[in-house]
Amino acid sequence: MNIGFNKIKTLIMTSTLMFLITGTGQIIAEENTETENKKTIKLEPLKVKSLEERLRRQGLLKDVIEKTQIITSEDIEIKQAGSLFELIKEEPGITVNTECSMCGIKRIMINGLKGEHTTVLIDGVPMHSVVSSYYGMDALATAGVSRIEIARGAGPSLLSPEAIGGTINMIFDKPEKNGLMSDISMGSEGYQKYSIVGTAVTPDEKLAILAIAQYDNIDQEDADNNLVNEAPRLQNSTLTLKTFYDFSDSSQLQFRVTHIKSDVHGGYMSDNYNSVLQDPGDPSFVNGDVRLPYTGAKLGTCEYILTEREEFAGTWLREINNRTNFSATASYSKHTQDSVYEGFDYRNEVPAYYGNIKINYSAGNHLITGGISTKSEELDADSVQVESDPNLIPDDYDYTAHGIFIQDSWQINNDIELLTALRADKIAVDWTGQTTTGDEINETIIAPRAHLRWNHTPRLSSRISAGRGYRAPLTFFESEHGILEEGFNILITDLEKSWSAGYSLNYSDERWAATIGINYTEVENLATIDSDSYERPTLINSDEKGDVTAFDLSGSYKMTDWLILGASVEHYAMSDSYKSTFGIAPIETRLGCSFDINRAGWDFNSNIYWIASRDLTDYGYEGYNVYDETTGQASDLKTTDAPSYFEVNMRISKELSKYMSLYAGVKNLLDYTQAEDEDSPLFYDSEGAYDVGYIYAPLRGRSLYAGIKITF
Repeated sequence: MNIGFNKIKTLIMTSTLMFLITGTGQIIAEENTETENKKTIKLEPLKVKSLEERLRRQGLLKDVIEKTQIITSEDIEIKQAGSLFELIKEEPGITVNTECSMCGIKRIMINGLKGEHTTVLIDGVPMHSVVSSYYGMDALATAGVSRIEIARGAGPSLLSPEAIGGTINMIFDKPEKNGLMSDISMGSEGYQKYSIVGTAVTPDEKLAILAIAQYDNIDQEDADNNLVNEAPRLQNSTLTLKTFYDFSDSSQLQFRVTHIKSDVHGGYMSDNYNSVLQDPGDPSFVNGDVRLPYTGAKLGTCEYILTEREEFAGTWLREINNRTNFSATASYSKHTQDSVYEGFDYRNEVPAYYGNIKINYSAGNHLITGGISTKSEELDADSVQVESDPNLIPDDYDYTAHGIFIQDSWQINNDIELLTALRADKIAVDWTGQTTTGDEINETIIAPRAHLRWNHTPRLSSRISAGRGYRAPLTFFESEHGILEEGFNILITDLEKSWSAGYSLNYSDERWAATIGINYTEVENLATIDSDSYERPTLINSDEKGDVTAFDLSGSYKMTDWLILGASVEHYAMSDSYKSTFGIAPIETRLGCSFDINRAGWDFNSNIYWIASRDLTDYGYEGYNVYDETTGQASDLKTTDAPSYFEVNMRISKELSKYMSLYAGVKNLLDYTQAEDEDSPLFYDSEGAYDVGYIYAPLRGRSLYAGIKITF
């Protein structure tokens, strides 16, 4: 799909405007983030202009999460990642599950735990809920992001403890100079990505402005030529403006506003959505075989989701004296979804509010942090079908959480730091569309956590962590990506609760860097769909506990000044009770290797991943390729053995000058996909019901791209 003249004109006008704002054409320096176990470390003269950075260096301000991994701006560029999903999907301990071939819904899994057990923060603020993590995060742009902080394990975030699997924190750093960066790329399958990042700093350095615009698109893919896609068209756009204002050396205000739009079109292969809407009816295939051409109504297999988000977030940081500092944060987001699932319409609006007040006090080798937080969210759903059928009940809810927390960061000596924290939260959930009994969940929970960092030698260190996590299951979308025509019930009565523990050992020297880690998590009251005990599918708390043990080993070796080799291995061992709650089988074992060459202005990066085979019966897979409507019989049983496969990605770039570089790359070089090499993700159940989620391998094939990056 072409971007069109008007969009190109808009991008050019935006570039010109940003250049005029930034004034002088200075080069945007690459971010130089201190990171554990990175291939190279770049050092620059110490220059601390930000109040936040100064307090952090003085040990008077602690991170809101205990980081275990950092993705730098250089990593973002190398991966050619337009979204958060693309950026982190191959990081150790993290997988991204695609859970629908029509709408392309993806879930971020940490330590092998489900997507709803991951919390995403923006600058330390919890902006995304379970609902918004389904489609809006496809448009969570990476342009202008200086680093991604990943914390694995239950309750790693002091300010947003709902994470059971872990936390991902996207960080925008304060600009230090005027500059402009433009990155334009195109490729196969209609791939387009355009981003502009402008920075401006006033002469007195009191005001700094960061402006970001990103647009990306990739078209539908139909590898088996049955006229129904395995991967939908994704079209995303993001606009962000962030300001930093220093009232004085001891007071700073940060404010961010973001607009996000995500457009997903899946199902029948067509660029004209209006023509699809005008063709309602049931899905059907030649000879009733999902592998043969689709002959039914276009709308019968269409899934169209339009998502828009408005985000506002502000933080005031104030240094009271040389021992004490104070911060106050407030945010508001409004998430709207307008969608059609195979003819069934569904819309929702989710306003969410968040605020916290936090005080840090330094008492010798202790830094005491205390504060309060509040969070509220409402879902108001609308559907013509639901309103016209009294048997269908909407999934509206009201959610509130009020908490108090305290944390002690104790620097025992130069080599050992112990962090302990305790939170108490009162959580209430009322499914207003489902019942009239009031709050179905009304509970106070206390969650402790501890994190020990021990530097055994200058090159060898350990991390030990343990903590409690919890979250409130909120919506049927957690286990079913669309609204079911027969309706559903929600009978959740308890919070999901977990205990987790983890250990990692890290080694690094001039050439070697390696980390080995193991994490264990047990979850009770798991939300799951019960389709057997009730009249219609019902979201309930499982009586069984589930657990996951995650093991990973990763490392790199600097063979020469211009060649770095890397390798990794990951394995996730899940209990049967936890596997049974999945809709789509996740990756269980993954091996990887990488080659990075940097010489004479050339950069070559490649990585190869091997994903092990899986037994799909563990996840309840059962489906058929063929259904005969005349006899009412399903036949041609689909495989329940997911084969192993390789995925290869490569990128090469050349620095033409200090202002310009060219690059090209390929994703999924071997072009391995489920639909072309194995079987369609479409299937029938034994009663002839058609569905779209028989997924166990990549759904999008080889993708080529090339681009140019210009900085001033």
